Amino acid sequence: MDFISQKTSPNSSEIIYIPFWKGKEAKVEEACDNSSFKNEYNAPIKVGDFKGKEGEILILYPSKGIRIGLVGLGEKDKITTEKLRRIYSNVTKSAINKKIKEITVLVPTISHLLEEATINGISEGLLLANYHYLLLKNDSIKEEKPTLVQVVHLIGASKKQLSLAQKNQVVAQAVYFTRDLVNGNADDVTPQHLCEVAKELAKDYPKIKTKILDKKQIEKEKMGLILAVNKGSPRDPALILMEYRGNPKSKELTAIVGKGITFDTGGLNLKPHGSMDTMKCDMGGAGVVFGTMKALASLGLKVNVIGVVPTTENSIDGNSYKPGDVYKSFLGKTIEIVDTDAEGRLVLADALAYTVQNYKPSQIIDFATLTGAIQIALGSEASGLFSNNDALANSLMRSGSETFERLWRMPMYEEYRDLLKSDIADMKNVGGRPGGAISAAHFLQEFVNKTPWAHCDIAATAFLSEGKRYLPKYA
Repeated sequence: MDFISQKTSPNSSEIIYIPFWKGKEAKVEEACDNSSFKNEYNAPIKVGDFKGKEGEILILYPSKGIRIGLVGLGEKDKITTEKLRRIYSNVTKSAINKKIKEITVLVPTISHLLEEATINGISEGLLLANYHYLLLKNDSIKEEKPTLVQVVHLIGASKKQLSLAQKNQVVAQAVYFTRDLVNGNADDVTPQHLCEVAKELAKDYPKIKTKILDKKQIEKEKMGLILAVNKGSPRDPALILMEYRGNPKSKELTAIVGKGITFDTGGLNLKPHGSMDTMKCDMGGAGVVFGTMKALASLGLKVNVIGVVPTTENSIDGNSYKPGDVYKSFLGKTIEIVDTDAEGRLVLADALAYTVQNYKPSQIIDFATLTGAIQIALGSEASGLFSNNDALANSLMRSGSETFERLWRMPMYEEYRDLLKSDIADMKNVGGRPGGAISAAHFLQEFVNKTPWAHCDIAATAFLSEGKRYLPKYA
């Protein structure tokens, strides 16, 4: 989807979307009042067919000229950036439904919102809804695939707003890239495939330097936890390191670490029926890291970031790691395996410790589809946030509020750490069901030393059973 600024709707556009406020009779947004269309939209408004309700869309078919889409903004004093996202995602959906590739959008002026907030809401809503994953459909079905919107002409957008919309388009490409990875077949998106993706990113973006530790190197580094999880898989593990230096003069370095379990059977503690068919999404944290690296390099942001992905399958065979056994981590801590389905924290532990020791980041953030417990606690409307640093946690929560990628900070009371005590090792890998997401976070904290750290448990938000708003079904 490309954004183009226009003064009037071009002949190539197939529809023009006009925003209205809710009222007894819907009222066109003043900045978008265009007398040439009044005769067309007055009639359905007067008979009550369109009231300007939030997210309401009505398509009109004039005898001459292009189609007209009436867009309901709801009540003027209640409009927010997030509401604009939801409203304009409906615009994209209506265009896709009509197989329209090129649209015109009149940009409203909203007095209580900054122009940046207005265009972010509009463009992000348009973009995030403009996605379908159909790579696995056969050719006969592909012929019926939805026609995505390709061009959006913005009327009334300032130069600054156009620039922001185009920036959001770049970010959206990284979002689509992430969604495709997470939605892919587990037999296609293997640890080896993720290694190739990392190499391609380095090829496409010279500022990204990729280093990959293969199984022999992982053995040499004595990453016993990654190796333990990998024991049941015919595919080798890898530790992927992607370094982006957008500001070489700065010593600041942020590390982002993503869980890359490309399929999770649960291991010998086998997942029950109904809990395994979505487990190709267990590399959702890795997807976040790959998408972030792509966005950083595409935008040329002046920051330094290292993206780290420990990746393996958690499969089953006669060599699978076993409950009751003890394994030694990269850091030297010994771990009693209580549950082989708590494998994500194991691979993350080695990756976190390796990153801290070898790169000494200023701060480290991990993303992982880690626990079912976080879904019980928060549902799918927020991800769990755990941190040892208030400044870092507050910064992430502010960012989450602005983008509606909401985070809820969970407690890290020291008593939860006691749940991990083991009689035969330094720690157990599971602290029991009560407070399970918190004890899992405590496990990870043991491997970051004193580095400012945050853990985002995205188990409930990375892969949706049903689509909602501008979020598709699955990833």
